[in-house]
Amino acid sequence: MVSFLCHTGCPFAETTLHELRDLGQAEPDLRVVAISHAPTAATDAWAEAVGGRGAVEIVIDEERELYAAWGLGRSSLGHFMGRRSLRAVGALARRGIRNRHADGTRWQAAGTFALDASGTVRWRHLPEHAGDLPDLAEGARAAQASAT
Repeated sequence: MVSFLCHTGCPFAETTLHELRDLGQAEPDLRVVAISHAPTAATDAWAEAVGGRGAVEIVIDEERELYAAWGLGRSSLGHFMGRRSLRAVGALARRGIRNRHADGTRWQAAGTFALDASGTVRWRHLPEHAGDLPDLAEGARAAQASAT
């Protein structure tokens, strides 16, 4: 599972990291990777502040070359400030997950991909808006189904 985070400090990135950490605990044979474009020190501090990374491997891509290679470019103002995203921010705020100090660009689009053991992408989630979070269990099932 490879998940490209929008930016550290984002409540959606925080929720995604929590869910990746939970997936890594539930599926110890599954490699779980999060990609951050914030500097290493900022990413590490953010990950600790939101509860730690668990078994999630974090890769730093400050130049956003990996993001580009996987087809993830800039988002639009409507993507992260639109009605659906703001509604989702409100729902996370009620759960205690709020914006934190941002490192990286708020304009970076997120995306999550599930690969099988051979490296073939078997599932992907490209959010329609910033609050459209991936169903990681669905992705894990898709990657594991190809192994049988």
